Amino acid sequence: MIERVQTVITGPHHQHVVDTMIPVAKPIIGDAEVEAVRQVLQSGMLAEGKVAREFEKEFAEYVGTRYATVTSNGTTALSTALEALGLQPGDEVITTPFTFIASTNTIAMLGGVPVFVDIDPDTYNINPDLIEAAITERTKGIMPVHIFGMPCDMKRIMEIAENHDLFVIEDACQAHGATIDGKHVGSFGDVGCFSFYATKNMMTGEGGMITTNNEEVLERAMSIKNHGRGRQGGYSHFRIGYNNRMMDLIAAIGRVQLQRMPEVVRARREHAEQYNKFFADYDEVRPQVALPGHKSGYHVYAPRLFSESVSRDEMIERLRAAGIGSRTVYALPCHKQHTYLNIKEWRWARFVEYPDYSALHLPNAEDVGARHFEIPVHPGVSDSDVGHILSTLKEILSG
Repeated sequence: MIERVQTVITGPHHQHVVDTMIPVAKPIIGDAEVEAVRQVLQSGMLAEGKVAREFEKEFAEYVGTRYATVTSNGTTALSTALEALGLQPGDEVITTPFTFIASTNTIAMLGGVPVFVDIDPDTYNINPDLIEAAITERTKGIMPVHIFGMPCDMKRIMEIAENHDLFVIEDACQAHGATIDGKHVGSFGDVGCFSFYATKNMMTGEGGMITTNNEEVLERAMSIKNHGRGRQGGYSHFRIGYNNRMMDLIAAIGRVQLQRMPEVVRARREHAEQYNKFFADYDEVRPQVALPGHKSGYHVYAPRLFSESVSRDEMIERLRAAGIGSRTVYALPCHKQHTYLNIKEWRWARFVEYPDYSALHLPNAEDVGARHFEIPVHPGVSDSDVGHILSTLKEILSG
């Protein structure tokens, strides 16, 4: 339960008592996490070791893959996985512009070329209908991102990848608990990558995980993330590697958080269903849509606003005035960020030819970016919070 202090909000649209801000995200940290960390501290073995190995095994079992290996965060999970899959400078990877920029930056970090294709305006995910037209002789892979926890159309994406001999790396950094016909995301592609950042469905503050069924990819990833060592460790090194490891302190939190996952996802879906039912009566608000058989983990609940009487920014302002956390998430898609508008400043541009991203127009990604607004959906949202959120939305949408 979130502790609150009641305040009175007054103005032309409000005159009632509300709680202090209902946050858009709230990590769940309990006695079990504290005890898990205490045990690791008392053991004196803090670096990646036995607890991390246990966490990997449990997470692989949860997702439904043969293998998993921990990393320091979701970004290093993606970059390590891309390198393990053999990405070379100049190689193209097809992906979505509507995502956190780390998704696409990991491609560019290795000298790869992000190739953006537009999204489906309802699912907010990469549109499979547009992928094949973007494939060239330099294309090596596809990186679908299960945005906000909503699964991509993995059946079609895998078919395209198999037809063109491309790897698929699932960015599932926001999609813990999301499923397609009962099968967890992160188990469809050659590799899946997860983040345990503090706001995620399961969190360790920072941390990441790579999942795969390919033992060779696993071995390469484990070497890359650990200074190029082999499994035996020690001071023999076989490739250029990095320190992308996870401390056992962090893995201990992850093991407890993984046990919480079913209840966390259940609560998020329950809140999202209440919001979806409410918005069904309002043509001017359209929630993110799940394809048949797809179940979102609802890391974020962010519908689009098509109202003529209230703008998206006004909606956010009035929700906040009523003590409800609200914001845009990716108002500016990746291809409109300074990073890609000025890609020639990137060091790899001396050796790799990048497209002119400033000439790229992806109308669906740009429109969703301009229209969406987030409302709290996490397990810390109480029944009374939901009632307050819905009554506030009703007041705003009724003019």
